[in-house]
Amino acid sequence: MAGRVNILGAGIAACCSAHLLAQQGFAVCLERSSKVRPARLLLSEQTQSLFREIFSAPLLFAEAPRVRRRIVAWGENAQPIELPHSGIVLSEPELLSDLWQRVAVPTLVPSPAGAAESTWTINSAQKSGSPTESQGFGARRASTFKVKLAEQAPQDCCWVESLPDGWLFLLPYGEGHAMLISTGYSPDGLIEQSRLIVRQIAALEDAAAPAHQFPAYSQILPQLCGPLWLACGSAAMSFDPLCGEGAGHALREALLAAAVIRGAEKGYSVETLFAHYNTRLMQAFLRHLQVCLPFYQRGGHGEFWETEAAALKSGVAWMQSRLQNQTPARYRLVGYELEPIAAS
Repeated sequence: MAGRVNILGAGIAACCSAHLLAQQGFAVCLERSSKVRPARLLLSEQTQSLFREIFSAPLLFAEAPRVRRRIVAWGENAQPIELPHSGIVLSEPELLSDLWQRVAVPTLVPSPAGAAESTWTINSAQKSGSPTESQGFGARRASTFKVKLAEQAPQDCCWVESLPDGWLFLLPYGEGHAMLISTGYSPDGLIEQSRLIVRQIAALEDAAAPAHQFPAYSQILPQLCGPLWLACGSAAMSFDPLCGEGAGHALREALLAAAVIRGAEKGYSVETLFAHYNTRLMQAFLRHLQVCLPFYQRGGHGEFWETEAAALKSGVAWMQSRLQNQTPARYRLVGYELEPIAAS
């Protein structure tokens, strides 16, 4: 008989893990936390397909605005270049509202005495469950603004621009509106340095309202799981918005967390399951840092770029040292289930 799982959070990781575990017959108890979320998400084709598969929703994203190209000016005095892109833009709250309606979580009865000893917890909302704080690599912060696009600005592309003290990302989401992400040590003033993106903006919307701010540097929880708990989503890792598709990472982490719990219920070694979970998440985080590093090395030559590149470089070395002594993989993911790899 499947057991009981407490899930903390209300985002993509919580929603996905609740959906998968409820389908497998687990009693799921939700502790929905509130969180200020970015206004828009940019999802790749691969992530879209995974969402549709997990939630059995073939028409999901059918009406979402599409981004077919991106215009990039990266590096000191760089000229803009146009590159192909394939993605969709959508509101994270609207996506979550849709997905939560698809989650079939049964009404729970009070747990019998002693049941807490065998209750799993998936923490996707708070950096708790571990005695250590997240390890971060950098000090950059981001602000998001809603903007009105200039009349000549196309709405099927996004723009990315490096500046002396940071970078800008402009993401249209339909009907002449866009989200602007401004990242640096003082992100509110970066628009004044722009040569490319500033020409695409007619005005800031809600200029009097304070911008939503958040850390833009990559972070990871040093301990990602422990006795009867796993961290995933923003509780486990957060990604630089320049290079990381946080929604896709959260989805895959939740899928693996659910598979670990099902594997434990099947009688697989919890120690080896935890080792597998830790390794897979750390490998994904290392790849993210390795993708980010060249962008910060080429973005400019000022204090911002040199300091942040150095932080990312130290993060790559730190992650590589942590992964150096990891044991070979003992499991492989087949569908949504972990299966032991037979010893050769």
